[in-house]
Amino acid sequence: IGPSSAATTAIRDFLVRHGLRAVKSYYRARDISAWINEALQQGKPALHFLDEYDAYTDFLYPFFSRIAWCSEGCESHNENVTKKVHHYLHLVSTLMWHYPYSKFIFNTRTDVARWLASQMFNCWPSIDAKLNWTAWLNKHEECCNPSWGDLGNKQCWASKDLRLMKVPSEFRHEEWAHRVCCHSLPTFRWIWNSMHRGVKRLFKQHEKRLLIFPIEGDSAALSEFLGVTHKPAAWRKAHAG
Repeated sequence: IGPSSAATTAIRDFLVRHGLRAVKSYYRARDISAWINEALQQGKPALHFLDEYDAYTDFLYPFFSRIAWCSEGCESHNENVTKKVHHYLHLVSTLMWHYPYSKFIFNTRTDVARWLASQMFNCWPSIDAKLNWTAWLNKHEECCNPSWGDLGNKQCWASKDLRLMKVPSEFRHEEWAHRVCCHSLPTFRWIWNSMHRGVKRLFKQHEKRLLIFPIEGDSAALSEFLGVTHKPAAWRKAHAG
């Protein structure tokens, strides 16, 4: 139930290699979360349409764009980030209640910077944030330091090095550039922290049902939590960003 870009594919494959029927993200070409929402709207158990599986991964993270307040493809660019996180936590709570004998794995990363780099839209593609986070942060500071005022360092928004998605018609170029390039970092940090704090709070009285699993760690913790014989070769990180 942790964020995307945190070994969700590897966890799915690990479950399958231990004989569990696992599904990731989509079922019948539709988001798993959409199936869950439909079931709840009909007054049915959350996994009513998906009960052929034993395990589910990468199905609750609510952000489908590297610009957190955008929909997938940024067709909508004013989505409520706080509301999305609250709905995520509501779904986790609902699953806990509907399935009292279920267990939950919160996949996370000790290298938070690499997760941020994999999630955010990179306005400066000449700097690979995954490989050189410090250089990327320096560029962010150069362009986004509050001392520049409401629109940041305007020279940055005129630079040929800048990359942006199409500017929505209601924004000026500088407004959109500042919003995307400067606000994404604190927004995704807030998302990360809010998900972690929220899940820990939900499971405060149910700690045995939750495994907080840093993906850089030993997969033996997964096997022990699942109650299966540990197979070290079953853990193969696929493409954690």
